[in-house]
Amino acid sequence: LKPEPAHHNSNKMGKKQSKMSEQCEVVLVGCGCPLRGMGWYHGVQLLDNRSPSCKLSYVVEPWFMGAGATGPGGEEFAEFQKETEKTHGVGFHKSLADLPAIPEGTKRLALISGRTADNPRLLSEAIEAGCTTIYLEKPGAPTVAELEAMKKEAADKKVTVLMGYNKNVCKYVKNTRDFAAENPGSHVTFVSNNTYENTPESLGECFERNAEGMLKNMAIHELALLVSFYDVAVDNIESATVDKEFSSMQTLAGPSGKEFTDFDKIKFTIKTKTGKEVSVQADRCGGDTSYGMVSDADGKELFRHSMPD
Repeated sequence: LKPEPAHHNSNKMGKKQSKMSEQCEVVLVGCGCPLRGMGWYHGVQLLDNRSPSCKLSYVVEPWFMGAGATGPGGEEFAEFQKETEKTHGVGFHKSLADLPAIPEGTKRLALISGRTADNPRLLSEAIEAGCTTIYLEKPGAPTVAELEAMKKEAADKKVTVLMGYNKNVCKYVKNTRDFAAENPGSHVTFVSNNTYENTPESLGECFERNAEGMLKNMAIHELALLVSFYDVAVDNIESATVDKEFSSMQTLAGPSGKEFTDFDKIKFTIKTKTGKEVSVQADRCGGDTSYGMVSDADGKELFRHSMPD
């Protein structure tokens, strides 16, 4: 999903229209740890005026500017905050309520990339803070009922909410699918990797922050690919087979001291009643490269395309 492009006639644009067409303010809600949190990746793409229509104006980070300041990732975040404030003039706040008033004639957009469990509250707070457009990181909320309530709240306040799955339109996915189509009998595996350290501290923090679990969090992009391109639906699954040798589940304590059970890595193959078969592999500690792979009937790799290119 993406907003419709604006159409302007520059010769007829008055002063008021010109002022309204300037870059909107972006509020990044939930930055996370540099080089790890998805919010951080979104944020740095908006620095240095890389986008003609918007700029990163504020970062709202409740965890690393609060209880998580002295925990894993806290030092890295503090360094990022100091440098970004100094170099780019970005304002950092602990909550959306701390944001300054919106200047006249300026639009404010919230990019919510916090913990999934916090998203319903954060969306309400972003609306209260005057954000008229909200980009919501997947999966949006822990339950469908919460998503429906959020959708209604936004509609009632005439706020646009956008959420999409970018791997559906990635080059590596298209190239993988195209190669498989040209080689009958081949098998596709989509591999998703993260860069968490393989330690109880790092994974425990990950498990708590993403308490909805790996399949609703990290691997939901791959599940979206299966729904979009491989006919996967609840009533069309013939079998789901887990690679137990590869997969690993752990119970670890998060920063709060509470224990969470989740996969640190998983691999499974789904067969549909309509005759399609595809595999997904996800590893929290697998590195910074995700890819699509095509193998032959014997499991020999024939093709691989990675993201980023």
